[in-house]
Amino acid sequence: MRALLLALALLLPAAVHAQSNDTSNPIIARIDALVAAYNAQDVAAIGAIYAPDAALLAPGERMIIGRDAIMQHYADAIEGGARDVQFTTFDIQATETTAVAIGEVVLQVGENRIVTRYMHLWQVIDGQILLARDMYHVLAVQ
Repeated sequence: MRALLLALALLLPAAVHAQSNDTSNPIIARIDALVAAYNAQDVAAIGAIYAPDAALLAPGERMIIGRDAIMQHYADAIEGGARDVQFTTFDIQATETTAVAIGEVVLQVGENRIVTRYMHLWQVIDGQILLARDMYHVLAVQ
């Protein structure tokens, strides 16, 4: 646990800009795992990235609370045709036990290209970096 906290403190300076490909950064590595799980349509793997009591704020929906409810949200999205997710991280602000990441997501839903902006709150929980709060909004449907 102490090594994980030290890694967060050393690898996440006050701000990290556009570091989407730097998987040595533990937050970028977790985001990459989320993307891989989504693109594999593996809802269980998506759920494993979220804290048990995580909250998701999706556009036009009430707050979704808890890993199981969040997994259902993603299962519904995948069933609705969501695929080919790509993340770009613009900024990460971190402390020893938390990090906030801001970025953009592009994905396909049916024939539409959807562009969203997100904000994640990551926390170290029981020795793991887990997504505790997730909020996104739609910027464009193309």
